Amino acid sequence: MTLKLSLIITLSASFFHASAQTDTNASAPPTLPELAVEAKPITELNWGGSAPIDGSQVENRGITSISDLSGIAPNFYVNSNGIQSYGDVITMRGIGNTQLFGDPAVVLYVDGIPAGSAATYSTTLFDVESVEVLRGFQGHRFGKNAPGGVVNVKTRRPGDTHRSKLFASYGSFDSQNYRVLADGPMSNSSSYYFGLNRSSSDGFADNLNTAGNDATSESLNGRLGFNWITKGGLEIGIGGTWEEFDLGAQPVVPRANGGNSNYLNFYSRNSSINEIGNLESNSQYLNLTNKTNFGRIRSITSRNDWNLDPNILDLNFVDRDLASLVPGLASVGKSIASTSQISESREQWAEELIIESDSEEKSYWQLGAYLSHNQVDGTANRIYPTTTSVAPTDITDPNYLALMGAYLFSFHEGGSITTHKQESNAYALFGNTSQSMTDNTTFELGLRMDYVRKDMTRTKTTTSSLGHNWSVSSKQEEDYLWFTPSVGISHEVNEYAELFVRTSFAGKPGGFSPYVDSNSSLIGMVDPAYDKERIWSHEIGGVLSSDSGNWNLGITAYWNEVADYQIEKPSGGHDYFVDNAEEASIKGIEVDFNVIPTDGWLLSLGYGLCDAEIEKHSAMSLNQTLSGVDTYDFAGKTVPFTPEYTLNASISHQLTESLNWRVGVRNIGEIHYLDQRAEDTINESYTLLDASIGYERSGWEVGVFGTNLTDEKYYSSLVSSLTGSPGIVGSPRVIGLSLSKEF
Repeated sequence: MTLKLSLIITLSASFFHASAQTDTNASAPPTLPELAVEAKPITELNWGGSAPIDGSQVENRGITSISDLSGIAPNFYVNSNGIQSYGDVITMRGIGNTQLFGDPAVVLYVDGIPAGSAATYSTTLFDVESVEVLRGFQGHRFGKNAPGGVVNVKTRRPGDTHRSKLFASYGSFDSQNYRVLADGPMSNSSSYYFGLNRSSSDGFADNLNTAGNDATSESLNGRLGFNWITKGGLEIGIGGTWEEFDLGAQPVVPRANGGNSNYLNFYSRNSSINEIGNLESNSQYLNLTNKTNFGRIRSITSRNDWNLDPNILDLNFVDRDLASLVPGLASVGKSIASTSQISESREQWAEELIIESDSEEKSYWQLGAYLSHNQVDGTANRIYPTTTSVAPTDITDPNYLALMGAYLFSFHEGGSITTHKQESNAYALFGNTSQSMTDNTTFELGLRMDYVRKDMTRTKTTTSSLGHNWSVSSKQEEDYLWFTPSVGISHEVNEYAELFVRTSFAGKPGGFSPYVDSNSSLIGMVDPAYDKERIWSHEIGGVLSSDSGNWNLGITAYWNEVADYQIEKPSGGHDYFVDNAEEASIKGIEVDFNVIPTDGWLLSLGYGLCDAEIEKHSAMSLNQTLSGVDTYDFAGKTVPFTPEYTLNASISHQLTESLNWRVGVRNIGEIHYLDQRAEDTINESYTLLDASIGYERSGWEVGVFGTNLTDEKYYSSLVSSLTGSPGIVGSPRVIGLSLSKEF
C-alpha cells in the first residue's frame, strides 16, 4: 500500500509540474495563499448544511473537542464514551458509526485532511478559525466516504504579518489550560505556524476508594507546519500534529434506576482497580495545490497513527450482574476481580487528488480520486468469575442455602485474551458538477464509486483455574463495491429566497467483529461478519434572507430509508458483534436562523427533529435467565444512539469595542439504547447553559466563562453492552477565568 501511495505522490507531483508550465499566471509574482477564513457577523446559509461556527464561538462556549460540538448543529450528536473519542458514536440525521467496529458515517476533516475511524477523532480543538457541519451525503465532494455528513474544521493559518499568542485559563476541578501559538511569513513566498496546548483536570467523577483512580486527565497537544510557493506557482504545505492523553478512570458509573447495588450518587465511583486510559497519536500531511487556466489541482497525502495502551475498566463495579455476584462470592471467601483491558493501535495512510474548475464559475465541475490503507491491531484481556455449575432456583428447597453456597464456592477466576488484526484498503472515484439550467435554476449531479477490501485475523485464548483452557483462531476477508448517485436542483425564487431538493443513494461497507468465537455455542445467533449498509436519502427545503442582510433562515425536511442498518450489540454471552437491521426509516426537519436585531447583537438558533425507527429486524438471543434461547422483535424500536431532537440557541452582544458577552443553551432530546433482547433503555433529555464575558484591549484579553451553569446532571452516553446500562457522566458546572496576550 505504501508503494501505491508513493506512486500516486510521484505522479501527482509530475502532473502539477506539467500544469505549472502551461499556467497563464505562472509568470506572475508568487504570493502567499490566503488560508485564513474571515469571520462575518452573519454567515451565509446554504443547502449543504449549517452556517459555519466561527473561532470566537468555539472559544467562548468552551468547545475543546469534537464531543463538545454535540448538538451545536441540528441533528448532530456525539455519544461520548469518556475516553477521548474511543467508543464514541457520532450521528447525523440518525446515520452513524457503530461503537467499536465499522466505518464512520460522519467524517472529520481538519484543514482538508481526513481523520481515520471515529475512534481516532481525539483531536483537541484549539486555535480554530471555523467549524462547518455539513449534513447529508457529502461523498461526491470529499474523498473519504461520508454517507451521514462532514465536520469540516479549519484552524488559523499564517497571514502576512507575524502573530504570537499566549493563553492561560483556570476553572473548577482544578482545570488548567496553557497555550502557545505563533505563525507568520518567513519570506515573500513562505510561512509557518506552530501551536502547543497543555491541559489538565482533577475530574468530576471521584473514586471513594483510595486504592483506585479518579477520572482525571492530562494532555499535551501540538502542531507545526510550513507553507511556501515555488516560482512555478505550486503551493506546498507540509506539517504534522501530535497528542498525548493520560487519563484516570473512565467516568462511567451505575445509574440510580439501573439496578446496580454499587450506585452511590450521580458522580461517585468506588473501585480499587488501577483504572487508566493512555492515548497517543500523531499525524503528518503533504498538501500540493496548483492553479491552472481551468481552476486548480490539489493533492493531500496524509498519515495518522493512533494508539490506546491501555484502557482498564473495573467490570465488578459498573456491571449490574457482576456487582450482584460479588457479595455472594465474598460470603464463601471468594474474591475474584472482573476487569477489561484493551490495547489498540490504528494507522491510516490516505491520498486524495482533486481536479476542479474555478468555484466562482456558474458551471462548476470537480473530479477526484481517493485511496486509503487502514490497519487495526488490538488486544482485549478480560478477567471474570466462571463456573460450570448451575445456580439453584427453588428457594422452597430446604437445602437451598447449602446448594447456593456450593454453587458460589464453585466459581473460579477465568480469563480470555483476544488478539486481532484488521486491514482495510479503500479506493474511490468521485465527481460532481453544477450546471445552470436557467438564469435562476441550477442542477447538481454527483457520482461516486467505492471499492473496499477488508480482512481480519483473530485468535482467542481462554484460561481457567478449573483447567478449561482452549484457543481458537480464524481469518475472514470480503470485498464491497457500491455506486452512489446524487442529484440536486436549486431554484432562486428571487434575490432573497432559494428552494432546493436533493436525493442520493449512499452506503457504508460491511466488516468483521473480532469478539465472536468461531467455536461459539451461539453461532447462528451471532456472526463475526456484517453486511454493507445502503442509505436512500431525500431532502427538500429553502433558504430565506432579508434585503438588509441582517437575518437569514434555512428550513429542511429530510427522509432516509436505510437497508441493513448496522447496529452493535452483545449476544448475552461473551460475544459482541455488529448486526444488520433489514429496514430502518428516519425522517425529520431542521431549522437554522440567524439575526442581527440591532447593532452589536447576534442571535442564532438551530433545531433538529429526528424520528428514527427500526421497521424490520428480529434476532435470537439468550433469554434473561440464560437458560434458553428466544427470538426478539426489534420492529418499532427507536434507532439507538440518536436523540429525538436537538436545540441550540445563542445570543451575543458587543457592548463596546472592547467588551462583549455571550449566552448559549443546548437541549438534547431523549436517546434510546437497545440490548440484544430489544430492551429499550432511555437517556433522558437534558439542557446545558453556557455563558462568557470578555474584555480586550491592546492585545490583552481577559474572560470569565461558565459551562453547564444550571449544574444539570446528565449522561453523555449509556453503555448498553453492560447489564444495568451504566452511564457516562457529563461534566457538572464549570466556572473559570482566562487570560491571553496576542502580539
